[in-house]
Amino acid sequence: MDSLNQIEIQNIRHICGHSTSFCEKINYYKTLSSDSNVTTVFDDICNECNNLKSELSNML
Repeated sequence: MDSLNQIEIQNIRHICGHSTSFCEKINYYKTLSSDSNVTTVFDDICNECNNLKSELSNML
């Protein structure tokens, strides 16, 4: 990862920040649904966002 320039590093930081916002929105939408299948999908999406954020943060 030594070859990343400042713009690429900044883009990674933005992705990490946006993944947090996505999870907050997903948790809100989850409260609007009573279907367990939908809430499971929302949980999976949020988990994947968190995993992506962790992986990207570890790269830096």
